[in-house]
Amino acid sequence: MKDSVRRWIMIGGFTLVLAALAVILPLLVSSGKPRTISSEPVTVITPEPKTGEDAVVVRTPEPTPEPVRTTPRPVYPEKAVNLLVDGKPLFAVASREVAEQLVRIFLDECAHENLSGNAILLTASIDAELATVPADGTAEYLEFDVALNLLRKDRTLIPVRRTAERVEIRTEPIDPQTERTPLLPEGSRMFRRLGTPARTLVYIETLYQNGLPVSESETLSTPVQTGSARTELTGTYRLPAGTVSDPEAPDAPEGQRGLTPVSLQLMHPIRGQLVGYYGLSTGEMRYGTDYSAAPQTRICAPESGTIVFMGERAGLGFVIDIRHDEGFVSRIAIGADTAVSGLVLEKHVNKGETIALLPETEGAKESILHYELLIDGIPYNPLFYLPEQN
Repeated sequence: MKDSVRRWIMIGGFTLVLAALAVILPLLVSSGKPRTISSEPVTVITPEPKTGEDAVVVRTPEPTPEPVRTTPRPVYPEKAVNLLVDGKPLFAVASREVAEQLVRIFLDECAHENLSGNAILLTASIDAELATVPADGTAEYLEFDVALNLLRKDRTLIPVRRTAERVEIRTEPIDPQTERTPLLPEGSRMFRRLGTPARTLVYIETLYQNGLPVSESETLSTPVQTGSARTELTGTYRLPAGTVSDPEAPDAPEGQRGLTPVSLQLMHPIRGQLVGYYGLSTGEMRYGTDYSAAPQTRICAPESGTIVFMGERAGLGFVIDIRHDEGFVSRIAIGADTAVSGLVLEKHVNKGETIALLPETEGAKESILHYELLIDGIPYNPLFYLPEQN
């Protein structure tokens, strides 16, 4: 009995050894040779999770963190600096000296741009706090020309504040005044004084920010010319009802007498026959007297004075105006300038001096000379101031 038991024990031990060798030998062989993956399908049996005391906790290993990649710092010139505007980096340039030169050029261009012809620059300054610090790679590095062009395109990158002053001449409108006078026929009007506008020299200061005007203010005003009113005369004169004007043979000079001269003694401007008189005639107003004389008859200055006008006037032809003293002006209309010689503006002429010859009138044996007398710009009847003709 004991021998049989011993034999079974030996058989079981031998069987266990063989089983162990069957497991170990394939492992030893596969460790030295590459494993061949079988193409046969493999069935994977997932064991059911254990519960209770037999449960095994399986922990998933944490993933290995990836290495942090750092951007290499750009290579700048040794003295490169960041230009800071109000503490914020704008860009980097080669050196502090380059940054200062860049700002100076930019400020000078902004200070003088878009100034009008008579405007002058008063002040110009950077309207921000600028600083430079060593370049640390946080700002883009720019060459000088690139940085300057960038500032030119966007003036807000470095704000500039400036003030400029210009001068204007301000003209005030002329004050019109109207006067009614019996010295002119009803329905007519005349400017006694054209008037002058008041002029003021005004200094205007303009504030610019980033090249654009934002406000204006007047700093000084200086009057340079005092104005005067424009005086317009409107006529009220009319013939009494039931009377007829006969300027060809008046009983008395028509119109009103004006200022009596103190030293002037006027003479007729030409020796000829009176053929037209001052006053209303067929509904029209004649403001002077007309003389008829032969061509080439001398025309004389009625009184000493200065030539103040020579030229064409509507309705009168060629006219010569002589300004005398005391506000008197003789207006001589001769129709054409063909017989005028040696006369120039501002020339002084003496009483009785020949100023022209009466020109010829086509198809007529005699020509007409028209003479008006103005006192302070208003025409009066010359016959009140001329001697009787012989």
